[in-house]
Amino acid sequence: MQPKLDHISIKGFRSLAHIEKLRLNDVNVLIGANGSGKSNFVEAFSFFRALRQANLQRYVAEAGGASQLLHFGAARTTEISFRVSMNDEVDQYEITLAATDSDGLRPVLEAAYYWSDKRTYSTPYKEDLTGGGVEAEIGSEYLPEQVAQVLQRCLGTWSKYQFDDTSRRSAIRLTADVNDNRRLRTDGSNLAAFLYLLNEKHGDSLDVIQRTVRLVAPFFDGFVLEPDALNESRIRLQWRHRGSDAYFDAAALSDGTLRFIALATLFLQPSDLRPSIILLDEPELGLHPYAIAILSSVIKSVSAETQVLLATQSPTLLDHFEPSDVLVAERLDGSTRLERLDADRLESWLSRYSLGQLWEKNELGGRPGTEDRGGK
Repeated sequence: MQPKLDHISIKGFRSLAHIEKLRLNDVNVLIGANGSGKSNFVEAFSFFRALRQANLQRYVAEAGGASQLLHFGAARTTEISFRVSMNDEVDQYEITLAATDSDGLRPVLEAAYYWSDKRTYSTPYKEDLTGGGVEAEIGSEYLPEQVAQVLQRCLGTWSKYQFDDTSRRSAIRLTADVNDNRRLRTDGSNLAAFLYLLNEKHGDSLDVIQRTVRLVAPFFDGFVLEPDALNESRIRLQWRHRGSDAYFDAAALSDGTLRFIALATLFLQPSDLRPSIILLDEPELGLHPYAIAILSSVIKSVSAETQVLLATQSPTLLDHFEPSDVLVAERLDGSTRLERLDADRLESWLSRYSLGQLWEKNELGGRPGTEDRGGK
């Protein structure tokens, strides 16, 4: 089972002025109006991955500078800070980054915490990681084993998956390097190579993926996972049509079917290959309501082992989850506020309406027209 994230604190990052010890469940469905800060919260996890990979400076540059990451810019906010707690607070990590004169960010405080025995010690052991460099020390390969075992491994997998580009020339439809298979890429560009790995090493997982795809696409018989006969270093996603010996490639799949294949692969890959938390932004795009129902069932089954955080605009997707799964994002005075739904308060409403219907009626909050438009 993957390490579980207990809670997260964020200060000064984009619209997240002050999120204090927000507890995360196995499934976390983030809803809210456009501009409410849903995507900013999901993006915060990608920031951790940049820290782990020693890519802080590149991340800041690609974002357009620290002023684009600091809440209301550097004129108002001078620092960003994060703290995460995992495994019932046994493993914790915190970092504070300060704005520089050159519109960059620099770590000024960094520490890891861990308990060897919570019954014996009242506070965790603190490992001061503050190094004085321009990159975070969590990206160093020379950290104590206790830090590397959990924190480094988990933070390195946190990245937002989004399979929305399925255009004719998108990478997911073209050939891939057959050896690009260590992890499924966040845009699905190595989907064929990753499925080839599963075919060679994890046949049981591939079988589950294929059976799940057939539920949504009854015409689908199975994948044809072989390197190109004329260039064995390349591979293209191919499949068989039920009742036919002919092979088809990804170009013959609809956008929705191709996205569902990528999503099924992400969730149903072997548990030791999955990220410690699966992060998705609007996974429902292009999916038929029945495909959304199947996807929701997959998410709930997998969440027993791997946490899930997804941002959505879909009442149809929301209908498949419980109030305790749902976080509502609202923008107040330029800052994002996140609150989990209260199942008791909604009990009488849910006897007559679904969660999606209540959201459309603005009984849950986070609907268009309710947010404050100011701030980053």
